[in-house]
Amino acid sequence: MKYLMKKNNPKEKITDGWLNLKKSEGYSSAFVVAKIKKKFSLKKIGHLGTLDPLASGVLPLAIGQATKTINFIKKKEKIYSFFIKWGEETETDDKEGKIINLSQVRPKKEDIIKIIKKYFIGRIKQKPPRYSAIKINGRRAYQLARENKNFKIKIKEILIKEFLLIKCHSKNLAEFKIICSSGTYIRALARDLGIKLGTLGHALNIKRTQDNFFKIDNSLELDTILNYDKNSFNKNILPLDFVLKDFIVIEIEKKYLGELQTGKTIFIESFQNKNYGHEQSVLIKHKDRLVSIANLEKGYIIPRRNFNI
Repeated sequence: MKYLMKKNNPKEKITDGWLNLKKSEGYSSAFVVAKIKKKFSLKKIGHLGTLDPLASGVLPLAIGQATKTINFIKKKEKIYSFFIKWGEETETDDKEGKIINLSQVRPKKEDIIKIIKKYFIGRIKQKPPRYSAIKINGRRAYQLARENKNFKIKIKEILIKEFLLIKCHSKNLAEFKIICSSGTYIRALARDLGIKLGTLGHALNIKRTQDNFFKIDNSLELDTILNYDKNSFNKNILPLDFVLKDFIVIEIEKKYLGELQTGKTIFIESFQNKNYGHEQSVLIKHKDRLVSIANLEKGYIIPRRNFNI
């Protein structure tokens, strides 16, 4: 990784919002987050959906108050492209781990399509890889696996909306595209698809091309970001509510801001006919600036998460 360290203006503040980062293969998600946090002296930074070190692609970063919006995100679809190498099972279900089993069976194109339609579309059960960041009794699964500890990983439910075979490049290698829910392990899909096809398999070249509203075409490389000064960095920050595009927006007058921002429920008579209940939160804005994520019931605005403006 090569970059020039431009000096920051200590008086310039970093804008709260989202950054569409493109993570390169070979770096952990924690590593790239730490680099950006240090460069721009960020107090708060988070990210959506950890990418494995050998995976690349979109890794959305929440800067400052944007971390408050993470738990309110409704749209949790992710899109990946990846390859499966047939005939080899590895410890990690990707090329990083050592090969532990071999198979001479190579699946046919028509069988791959048939098995995907039968077993890998809709809501399915998945067992995450042993080498994963899942916590077990306070420790990461990959730490326990490296120590050869015996442990159980809970099976979880995931949703697969689309699973396409793009191309069989050879008898040993096939390319895929998938649209799936948050929490889906592509490595586990490669492993499980191989087993259903009567062979073995592990994932290669996993790339996340979309996460939520973040697309890879608009993402920024780490070395590009680390070459920014604060001004350039701020120009690439997306709004706080970028991930909340599917929320209803309610504009309020300035006179209501004081009580609302102290966490009090406020009543606005003109909103009496608007009733979205506890099931659906709305965005409360003043002059297009996000003030609160709240419930609106019969004219009462009940704040759930407030933002400094």
